[in-house]
Amino acid sequence: MPRLTPFRALRYRRDAGSLSDLLAPPYDVIDPEHAHTLRERHPANSVRLVLPEGEAPGRYEAAARTLSDWIEAGILELDPDPTVTVYRQTFEGPNGTVTRHALFAALDLSPFGNGEVLPHERTHSGPKRDRLALTLATLTQLSPVFLSSRDADLALYGKLREVAAAAPESVADTDDGVSHAVWRVADPDTCAALCEAAGAGPLLIADGHHRYETALEVERLLGADQPAAAQVLACVVSGADPGLRIQPTHRTITVAPPGHADVGWADLLSDRFTLERLEPADPLDLAAVAEAAGTPVLVTRSGAWRLRPTPEAARAARLDEADLSIPPAVLDRLVVEGILGTDADTAAHDGWLAYYRDAAAAVAAAGARGAAFLLPAVGQDSVWKVTGLGRRLPPKSTYYEPKVPSGLLFRPLADRRGSTGEG
Repeated sequence: MPRLTPFRALRYRRDAGSLSDLLAPPYDVIDPEHAHTLRERHPANSVRLVLPEGEAPGRYEAAARTLSDWIEAGILELDPDPTVTVYRQTFEGPNGTVTRHALFAALDLSPFGNGEVLPHERTHSGPKRDRLALTLATLTQLSPVFLSSRDADLALYGKLREVAAAAPESVADTDDGVSHAVWRVADPDTCAALCEAAGAGPLLIADGHHRYETALEVERLLGADQPAAAQVLACVVSGADPGLRIQPTHRTITVAPPGHADVGWADLLSDRFTLERLEPADPLDLAAVAEAAGTPVLVTRSGAWRLRPTPEAARAARLDEADLSIPPAVLDRLVVEGILGTDADTAAHDGWLAYYRDAAAAVAAAGARGAAFLLPAVGQDSVWKVTGLGRRLPPKSTYYEPKVPSGLLFRPLADRRGSTGEG
């Protein structure tokens, strides 16, 4: 079973500034304009660590200097004793206010395949190189891996809520409309009970595949010299938590298929999908149709269609029941591979395939000859089913919302005076 333990976290001091001004989204969802806004908001905003400015390798060295400067200046300080942290997010959902509770702890690293930590998406090599260089330069895990536990008996969910019944130690509000609350827990018995509940079964990586794989590589490189590298900063949520939500990421193919420039997309897909013509509508309404039907919606300049893969096409592409429950996998196999003749990574690298959270942006990007594919969200049960079979979903198949920000706490592998961040 997964093993989680307390550790000595590196945190912002209370007098460093308002936590609302110090938090930043995960590095991979910060655009340049937002990064500039965060840097201007506060000189110690965590964006300066997780997304340093400049070119490699200088940007990583700059992040390491910034971290050292903040520790020296007392902006950041190390917990005197090992702790875990209970964390709550409050946000508005479709039917009102929603809360989500999670646990920060150090998770023992284990290779994929042993059943303890389950990846669900394929990753890209570029982000892993970037995070590896940053971690080696700072010797600090700056952002958590976000994981989900099945928590069938609700033990984790219940214990998190028990701790969160008290007044929080710190609170913050961020630009995405989410309110954050933090409880630092030092009592050994409470820490042990929380960690045991979180590690009672396999953990599914919801967000942070690149960070987990980077941590495995850091352990390989530094493990003999830095024992703390055998663990990773983890944020674990109960799979039963009503605040655990998955949103879709839409796809746009921005070019006409090779050799088919004069053929409409609907005609081109008709031998792979059953197409149902839809009335012209706003992209948000068409995205709602996709969500309600659980199938992709094709949108081009010529119109919109609901897509259902034919049994013959599914058999030919070796799509089984588990695959068919993952719309991005269906599109990868039948459209990207079947029509473009390439894989999603190559198509994205070559500029043929783009990903959009916003349905209107996806449709606009299709232009005159491309096609937007508006997707429904992948269900959590489907994610667990596919990963349980040892498979991974295509990149950007899931978007767990809201994101866990950077800056709540950091996990040092070794501080500048040589003491480790081990618990």
